[in-house]
Amino acid sequence: MDPENPVDSESSSNLLFINSTESARGKPRDAQTKRQIRQHVMRDIGKARRKPPRNPQVKLRPLPPPGRPFWDQHPLAVLEVSWGMDAFAAYGLALAVSWDKSLRDSCKSHFWFPFAFKNSSFCHKLLTAPEVRDAVRSQTMERSINFALARSMEIISCIERTLRNPDIKLALANNVIRGVMGCICYNYIVADLDQARVHLNGLKLMIANRGGIESLSDDYDLVLMIFWIDTIASLLFEQRPRFPMPSRLLIPPITHHDSPEILTNLPFHLSTLCPNLNAHQLCVVSALRDIGSLAETVQSKLATWGEDLWKQEIFLGTRLNPIAYRLLDAPPNPHPDTPCMFIEALRLGALLWILRVKHMAQAYPGTPGKYVTRLLRLLQGRSIKGLVSASNYFIPFQLWLLLLCASMAEVAHERADALEMVARTMNEYGWGWEEVMANVNQLPRITGFEADAPSLAAEVQLLRNLI
Repeated sequence: MDPENPVDSESSSNLLFINSTESARGKPRDAQTKRQIRQHVMRDIGKARRKPPRNPQVKLRPLPPPGRPFWDQHPLAVLEVSWGMDAFAAYGLALAVSWDKSLRDSCKSHFWFPFAFKNSSFCHKLLTAPEVRDAVRSQTMERSINFALARSMEIISCIERTLRNPDIKLALANNVIRGVMGCICYNYIVADLDQARVHLNGLKLMIANRGGIESLSDDYDLVLMIFWIDTIASLLFEQRPRFPMPSRLLIPPITHHDSPEILTNLPFHLSTLCPNLNAHQLCVVSALRDIGSLAETVQSKLATWGEDLWKQEIFLGTRLNPIAYRLLDAPPNPHPDTPCMFIEALRLGALLWILRVKHMAQAYPGTPGKYVTRLLRLLQGRSIKGLVSASNYFIPFQLWLLLLCASMAEVAHERADALEMVARTMNEYGWGWEEVMANVNQLPRITGFEADAPSLAAEVQLLRNLI
């Protein structure tokens, strides 16, 4: 027996060594020995008679949890088996969860990112398989949101592991950049704009380490995706684009032969306000003419395709995004009290027009509130009011901008302020609503904008009676 071995020591404590034939050295056993023998025997008898415990503590080897039957699994978990490393899976999940919510709330957007449906198996099923949407609706929103968040965290973990690869070609491969854009799209649709900004900064750093946007020229779809994401980010955060416009971007040509006459004469009238027009100011004029021609194109497509036009985000985006990019790629006029601020008002109005079309196509994840506030503040300033009073040429522009503000305002008092200015103009010139719309229709408008006209007309009439 090894005294240092605890197992042997424990076994020896259960044994009592005595002389089995006679007492030690011929003497009778003493009382202490007899007591030890008796206690030892009674302890064994007690153990033998003891009942087994009702709840025996048995240590078993842990087993994996049993798989839930297919009828009790989350529908998205069943689909996930076929996703693999789908970079846009989290975005697709969030889109599926917010589907009904977006339809109920006109201020919410699905935010269609068209390239996700081309590159993602789940997003493709979301469009082509109604049973997928029905399966998502059958679950609680909280459960599905948690599932989407978990999927997003998996994608981020995968990207982080890949970025630690010492081989920079593998660490910054095209599929990694797609994964980052998938995370940005997910952030857009769940309105986590702070996290989206973090991923955008990371994307800029990755592409810079690759050698710039031109290093991706062999993958045209990827370049177009980055341009798309960058333009939307610039609209959301009111900042200049992070990346230069791709040199090989296939932008459909925009003809100006149908440009409204009021826009054709705009450069001449602006030159009287700002004798030294710079490139940025001329860019605003060019963008307005492009929007005027694009409005004609959209109107003709609406007559042909009907409401299905708003599902053609690539058709609309390839025409809208380059115009938005040009308008955002320069700082605003730094002198708020000069007549040249009218050009800044036109720039904001053009951006609001673009956002209005994007909202109709469910292609913008934010709200236009910041642009409305800034534009309305300019229109209420003395500089632009004096300009409109001095020249009737600018009245249609003022009314067009005011109705854009009123129809897109998120705050009740901003809508009321814009319509009050319209009402004062109508009272000053003795116009009815028909004359107002005749002026406004000289500038870019489409059929979809007319839905707000009856309510705007009723509110303006009420305000005219109160002024």
